[in-house]
Amino acid sequence: MDMGDALERYLDQHRTELDTELCTWPAEPGLFTRANANDQWPRPITPLTQDLIGLPMERGIGVAFSQVLGVAPDHGPWTWNAVFYGWYTFAVEPAAAMADNLPGWSRAGVYGDYFGVAEDPDAPPAAATGGASPLALAKIGVNFSKALRSYPKHSARDRVAAHARLRVDLDRDWSAVSDAELLGRLRAHTDEATRARVPHVLASVISAPIFKKANEMAASFAGEEATGLLTAAVTGLGGIHMQEATAALGDVARGTLTREEFLDQFGFRGFNEFELSAKPWRDDPETLDKLIARSAPRTEHSTAVRDEARAKLQAAAGRRWVVFRRLLAMAETHMRWRENGKVPLAMQTHSIRLVVREVARRLVERGRLTTPDDVHHLRLAELLDELEGRPVADLADRIARRRRTHELAQDLPLPEMIDARPGALSVITPERWRGLGVLPPVENAAGRDRLVGAPGSPGRHTGRARIVRDPSAVDLDEGDVIVAAGTDSAWTALFFQASAVVVDVGGPMSHSAIAAREIGIPCVVNVKDGTTGIREGQSITVDGDTGEVLLLETV
Repeated sequence: MDMGDALERYLDQHRTELDTELCTWPAEPGLFTRANANDQWPRPITPLTQDLIGLPMERGIGVAFSQVLGVAPDHGPWTWNAVFYGWYTFAVEPAAAMADNLPGWSRAGVYGDYFGVAEDPDAPPAAATGGASPLALAKIGVNFSKALRSYPKHSARDRVAAHARLRVDLDRDWSAVSDAELLGRLRAHTDEATRARVPHVLASVISAPIFKKANEMAASFAGEEATGLLTAAVTGLGGIHMQEATAALGDVARGTLTREEFLDQFGFRGFNEFELSAKPWRDDPETLDKLIARSAPRTEHSTAVRDEARAKLQAAAGRRWVVFRRLLAMAETHMRWRENGKVPLAMQTHSIRLVVREVARRLVERGRLTTPDDVHHLRLAELLDELEGRPVADLADRIARRRRTHELAQDLPLPEMIDARPGALSVITPERWRGLGVLPPVENAAGRDRLVGAPGSPGRHTGRARIVRDPSAVDLDEGDVIVAAGTDSAWTALFFQASAVVVDVGGPMSHSAIAAREIGIPCVVNVKDGTTGIREGQSITVDGDTGEVLLLETV
C-alpha cells in the first residue's frame, strides 16, 4: 500500500472521530511539508498548544517576512503554516510567491529546496510576474542588512528577559495569584511570544541562503567534493545551547555541577518541549536521572576533520578564499543562532505552562474539568471564558472529541509532502508536480541494499540500527546508529550516546545535522524512508560524506 492509499484509508476509517475543527484548512489548494516542522513539533500538538504556542510561532513568521524584511504580504493567521489534526506543517506556496519578488529566485527553485525536486525541462516558461521594482529591491536589501546586524542582539535580550521571568515564575506561589493576573498572562502571551519568535525566523531565513551561497561558491572551485567539504568545515562550532546542556549532564554526573545549577540553566528543555502537555527535564526526574547516568565523558570535539576540510577548500579556492572565508564565518554565526534562537521561546513556553497548570487546577476544583490534563484539549478562547466564569456548553463532549482526535493523530500516516485543499488531505500526484513546473520526486531507487539522502555530518560508521521514536525511551549500546523520522533539540543528549544518525527528513541546516556535526558523528538526512526501509537491529553503514546508507545483514 502506497502512502496515498494509506492516508486515504486511515481518514475514511476514522472520519467520524477526527475533529476537523482542529485543522487550519487553506482557502485554496496548497502544498505543505512536515520536514521543516520536525525540529520543533515532532508529535501532534494538543488544541491549547495550537492556539497558545503554535499560533504565535506562525505570527512571528508573518512579522519577520512582512514587517521586518518586507519580502511578502502577510494575510493573517495561518498564512505560513498549517495544522492538520495536530500535525504542524509549513506552507510552501507563500515561500514560492516570495520568489517573484527576489532576483535570482524562482518558484520552481523554492519547490526544489523544500521538496528535493528538479525543474521540468519540458514545462512551458513561467509567466512573468514583474517582480519587485528596483526601489523595492533596494529597500529589501536594506531590510536584510539591518536584520542581519540586529536580530542576534534582540534574541540575546529576549533570552535574558525570559530566563529572569522564568526564575520568578518557578518560585511563585501560583495558588495565591488572582484569576485576573492569570487572565492577563494568558492574553499577553500571544504578542510576547510572537515578538520572541521573530529573531529565530530571521536566523533561519538568513542562515539558509548564506549556507546555500557558500555551497554554490565551493562547488565553483571544489567540484563534486564541495558539499562534503563544506559540511565538514562547519563541524564542532561550539556555543550551541543544547550541546552545552548535554555537556552539563556529564558535569552533574561527575559532581562538578549540582543538579539545582543544571536545572536553573537547562531545566526548561526536554523532548517535545513546545507542547504544553509535555514534561521538561525539571518535571521529569526519571528521564533526567537516566540522562545523567548515561552521559558520556566530556571531551572536546576534535577539530582535525574541520581543519582538514578548510585546508582543502582554501587550496582549491586560491584567491577566492578571502571572500569564501567571510561567507563561511557568516554561515557559522547564523547557524548557531538558528538553534539558540529557540531558547527564549522554550523558556516562555515553560513560563506559560506554569500558568496553564494553575488554571487547570482551579477548573478541576470548580468542577469544570475532570482532570488537569483536560485543559490541553480546550481552545484558548474557551479557557479564557471558563476562567472568567462564562461556562462553555458541552465542555466535556468537546474535550472527549479532541482527546480522541489527538490519540488517532499519533498513527495518522501523514506524508512528508502534503497536498491540502479545504477539508481534504492527499499526497501530491505526478500531475500536480508537473503543473508546478517541476518533475515528480524520484523514488529511492538505489535498491534494498542502499538508501540515498544528503550529507548531514561527515564520517563513516557501521553499526546496529535502532529505530527511535522517543529519545527518552531507548537504551543505546556502543556503536549503535539512531534511525529517526525527525529530531528536536532534546535528542542531542541521545546523539552523544550514538555513533551515527540517519533521519528521514531535513537538510544540512536541520537540527539533526547541526547536532551531529557538533558532536562529531556521521549523519545522513533526508533518506525519506529510513524508519520503514531499515529494520530494527539491522547492520548499516552510514556515510556522512556521500549521503548514503548501506543496508547490510541483520545482526
